[in-house]
Formats: sequence, C-alpha cells, structure tokens
Amino acid sequence: MTIRSDWNAWAAGRESARITDWLREISEPDWSATVNHPLFDALAEGRLSGDDFATYMVQDYGFVDPFTALIGHAIGQAPTMDDRVVLGQFMGMLTSDENSTFQRTFEAFDVPGSQHEAPDYLPETRAFRELLHDIGQGGHYAEILAVLVVTEWLYLEWALRVTRVEGLHPLMAEWIDLHDNPPFQEFVAWLRRRLDEEAMALDETAFARMTERFRDTVAKERAFHDAVQPR
Repeated sequence: MTIRSDWNAWAAGRESARITDWLREISEPDWSATVNHPLFDALAEGRLSGDDFATYMVQDYGFVDPFTALIGHAIGQAPTMDDRVVLGQFMGMLTSDENSTFQRTFEAFDVPGSQHEAPDYLPETRAFRELLHDIGQGGHYAEILAVLVVTEWLYLEWALRVTRVEGLHPLMAEWIDLHDNPPFQEFVAWLRRRLDEEAMALDETAFARMTERFRDTVAKERAFHDAVQPR
C-alpha cells in the first residue's frame, strides 16, 4: 500500500470525498486535540490572565516573520494570477490587521520591545519556525498549501467552537475575531479547495510528501499549544 492508494481506498466509499477531509482524518488525534485545546477555552472564557495571554502572543508572534516569507514563496510558486491575488490579500491582512493586534497586545500588557522582537522561544516554537522556513525555502506549491490549510483551518475551527464570555478583554476578543470572520472563513475554504485540486495532480512521491507535511504541521501545532498552555 502507498499513501496515494490509502487515499484512493478512503475516497472509494464516499460520494463527495475531499483530500483535505482525508488529511484531517489521518491527522487525528492531534487535529481534534488542537481544535479543542483548553488554552482556547481559557482565552474565550476570560480565565487566561493578561500575563499568560501576552506570553502566548509573544510565542505566536515568532511565526509571523517566517510565515510572511512562506506566503511570499507561495505567491511566487502560484500557478495563476488568481491564486496570487488571493494570497496577496491574505499577506496584506497578516501584515496589517493581525500584526496590529500583536503590537497593541504587547503595548497593553507591557511586553518590552526587546522581548517580542528577540524572545527566548520555546523549543516547540523554534521547531515550528524551522518547519515554516524549510517549506518557504524549498517546498512545492501543494506542500505550501498543505501547511497553510493546517494553520488557518485549525484556527478557524477553534475560533468557531469557543463561546466567549461577556466582558472579555477587547484584545482577547479581537484575537478570536481575526479567526472567525466571514472573509477568513472564505479564505480557508479557498485554501482547502486549491489543495484538493493541486493534490490530485501530484505524482506518488509528491503526494506522499504533501501528506507528511500536513500531518507534521498538525503535530507541531498541537505541541506548540501544549507548550504555551499555562501550568
């Protein structure tokens, strides 16, 4: 059996089989553990202290630079202008709205500039940064899409799942809002559709590599959130 034949066997019993649904399924239990992570419940329910939220955001901000580079590489690898437009719009949101949320969070919770610009990253943060860097340097388009689908779809799912309390700190609410708004939902749907399409054209080796990238990204997401969860 090969990875491609595993997918074919899974798809054979389903009327509307999607590669992204299969990828999510074979990434269990890490996928569900991340979506249902207690960190997100604590955040939405106002049980995460300001210091713990700031610590989490400092670590998460460590992904912005390599992630931005990854998007740039995706734009360069994209096969069509339509893809470049969508990815370019996402780059704009990342470097404006999302970056602003980070910066205002650091200011509100008195995070020194030196800490969020050159922090002491956790091993799990460094491992995720290395993954983004590696894919950004040499990954083909479907591999990049696989990483993007994981990072954005997971965040959409947890943001849609949680129930926020009244009176939640505005910046914590804003962090949730960034990941559950209609444009973001449309972007995740686009990412999934494009990965479904691109994956179908891959040869056996490239398909297996794309699948491994997806599963590895999910595992690293879970490890990261476990590491930043306040003890």
